[in-house]
Parts: sequence; C-alpha cells; structure tokens
Amino acid sequence: MRIPPHSLAFDFDGVIADTFRLFVRMARQRYNYSFEYEDITDYEFLKCIDMDRSHAFEIIEVLTNEPHELDLFPNEGAREVLGRVGSVSGVLVVTARPFAEPVELWFRRHLPEIDSGCLKVEATGINTAKLEVLTRLGVTHFVDDRLDTCRQLHDAGITPIVFSQPWNRTGHRFVSVESWQELEDLIDWDASVGARGCAGTPG
Repeated sequence: MRIPPHSLAFDFDGVIADTFRLFVRMARQRYNYSFEYEDITDYEFLKCIDMDRSHAFEIIEVLTNEPHELDLFPNEGAREVLGRVGSVSGVLVVTARPFAEPVELWFRRHLPEIDSGCLKVEATGINTAKLEVLTRLGVTHFVDDRLDTCRQLHDAGITPIVFSQPWNRTGHRFVSVESWQELEDLIDWDASVGARGCAGTPG
C-alpha cells in the first residue's frame, strides 16, 4: 500500500491525540479509579471497566471542550509525520467531536509547526457522519481506531487503516499500524500534490 498524502485523512482521538491514556489518568487522579489503559478492550469503554457513568461523562466533557488546556499529548511520532504531511498536502482531520475549534486550538498548542492554513478540521458530531465528509472531500484512505467506522468506510469503498489500540486488535482484516512510524512507511511521499494543497486544504 502506497498512499498519496493528499488522499489521506486522520481521526483525532486515539489516533493523533493520546486521549484514552489521559482519560485513565484523570479517572485515577479525580476519582481514585484503578483500571489501566490496557483494560479498555471495547470502544464502548463502560462495557469493560467498572466506572460510574457520571464520573466518565464529567471527564469526557472536559476532554471534549478543553483539550487545548490539558496535558493531552500527541501519540508518539504524530508530530513528525503530520508536520511532513502538512508541508506537502495539508492535514485533514475528521472527528466525531461536536466542535472543530477545540481541536484547532489543541493543534495550535501541541503542533504549532502545522500552519493554520495547512490544517482543516471537520467535526461531524457522530461517527457515522464521517463517511459523507470523506466522500465529499475525495479521501481514499482514513486512519481511525474505531472498527465500526472502519467497516462502514470499507463497505463504501474508502480504505480504512486501523491505528492499533487495545479495543481494536481483533475481529478485523484491515491494514493495521502499531505506530506513526509504520503509518509513515505507507505514505507515498513522491506522489504529486492533488486538490488539497497546503495553502488550500479542502473547504
């Protein structure tokens, strides 16, 4: 598989940002829970960890609205690879979060080397709405950690790339990467820039 940079887009939580590891840390610090990151073996995490729903939703609200104010760090290698993608084709992020602005502010804090003109964030509100956005923007490959989304995209002709996490390591035959370094090796850096140039990310 060799993916032209301008044909590739990325999910945010669990792919670019190490969100679930911070969730575990906040649950431990705020409410004294003792579960570990590796215990989250289902994307619907309340099915596999013993946690009060109100506590979980309080943390999710903070992560959703204030990611730029937290120690929510990029996954290892994300900064370098996204910086390279941004320099040749612009970075397209498609997230099920309800608002794009907190993600844009997070990029400004944690990946300032990606100029705002080279970044586009599409917030769909729900995972099932990603397909329409990706189709409209001509994306052929999408990196996500949610298997249900990957199956939906695959059925529609978009190639999913699973970013390996404890909740997605079984039950699929999609291309999977363990790291951003592995993902970098799949990108065809010699491919010519398409419709999504750095100064004109799709919009």
